[in-house]
Amino acid sequence: MYNFMLNLHSYLRWVVVIIGIIAVVMAWAGVFSRARWTPQQVNLGRLITIVFDTQALVGVLLYAWLSPITTSAFRDMASAMKDAGVRFYVAEHSLVMIIAAVLVHIGVLRARKKDSPLQAAIFYTLAIVGVLALTPWGRPLLPGS
Repeated sequence: MYNFMLNLHSYLRWVVVIIGIIAVVMAWAGVFSRARWTPQQVNLGRLITIVFDTQALVGVLLYAWLSPITTSAFRDMASAMKDAGVRFYVAEHSLVMIIAAVLVHIGVLRARKKDSPLQAAIFYTLAIVGVLALTPWGRPLLPGS
C-alpha cells in the first residue's frame, strides 16, 4: 500500500505543477488584460482545488500512517528534527504543501467574490512557488525510473 500511495503522490505532483502553472498563467493573463474572471478561469479554479485536495489527501495518508520516514520520526521527534532529511518530510514539506493548498482555496474564493483575476493570480503564484520550492526533486521524477 505504501508504494502504491507514494507512486500516486509522485504522479500527482506533476498534475499539480502543470495545472498550477496553467492557472497562474491564466490568472496573470487576466490581470494584464484587465479582464473579468472568465468561466474558464472559474472552472480551472475548481480543477486546481480538486487536484490540490487530492494530492493533500494522499500526502496526509502517507504522512500519518503509511510512510516509514514519518512513522519512525513520530517515535522520537527530537532526533527527527536534528536530521535534515527526515525534518524535510516531517515538517517542512508537509507544512508548506498544506499552506499551498489553502492558498489555492483562498485564491479561488477571493477571485469569485471580487470577480477579478488579481486575487487568484497572487494566491496561485504563492502556492505554486511553495510547491516548486518544497517538492523533493531529488526523488525519481517518475516512479520506477
